[in-house]
Amino acid sequence: MKIPSQIKIFEDLIDLKQTSKTEFTGISPKYQWGRVYGGQVVAQGLAAAQNTVSIDLKVHSIHAYFIRGGNSDESITYQVDCLRDGKSFATRRVVATQSDGAILNLSASFQLVEQGPDVDEKFDMTLIPKPLTLDSENWSDLMERRVVPVDKAPYGHAIWLKLNGSPLGETRNELGIVYASDDVPFDAAIRMHPKFTGIWDGGEEAPFFGASLDHAVWFHRPKSPYDWQLHIHEGVTHIGNRGLATGRIYAMDGTHVATVVQEILQRVSR
Repeated sequence: MKIPSQIKIFEDLIDLKQTSKTEFTGISPKYQWGRVYGGQVVAQGLAAAQNTVSIDLKVHSIHAYFIRGGNSDESITYQVDCLRDGKSFATRRVVATQSDGAILNLSASFQLVEQGPDVDEKFDMTLIPKPLTLDSENWSDLMERRVVPVDKAPYGHAIWLKLNGSPLGETRNELGIVYASDDVPFDAAIRMHPKFTGIWDGGEEAPFFGASLDHAVWFHRPKSPYDWQLHIHEGVTHIGNRGLATGRIYAMDGTHVATVVQEILQRVSR
């Protein structure tokens, strides 16, 4: 397992150290906002769960609760609970912990690949500027990020994302998809807040504090996250200092890759 300064590409991030049959350890790079990126903990947790199921099974959904912010200076332990291994489905629960206690509780469901109808209402990509026509707004070396201007998005908040590095193979695509999936819904939900001014966290002018509470992803088609994918989300509601966003992830050809729902704590700074 690498040290934090050696994490340069996504493959390094999910290179977990196995310490027992159902326990794994991961490490974090440094992030500009201080805490561990939630998408990282979900991706590493899913990688731990994936390591305990047959290669014939593919994850079709995950549900994650963020319990507390992670510390990048400390490794993260992922304990996998093998809840069920059926003929066509398997269920796993993963608890991620650091010295202060649990930071994530993840459930993942895996299914044997089955043949059946493939119905896909494709998104019209002519409505969106291509990623290479937009400026980079990266916050990590692991991922390329191009924000679609508000007046160029047909609705909501849209960002093109793709991982840097070499593809891991189709069986690992969902790890990269779920890593990226934690970026856009937060920004979409925050825009509903009446005090949103374009700044949401991390500076003296930030009007309120935000943190992801829970996160769900349904995986539909195993498109590579090393190719550009469009994440487009809408804020749905804001109540009790919690904002909710829903959205979809699309491949460059308009194929629907995944559906994402996230709830975010949005509390006025004290």
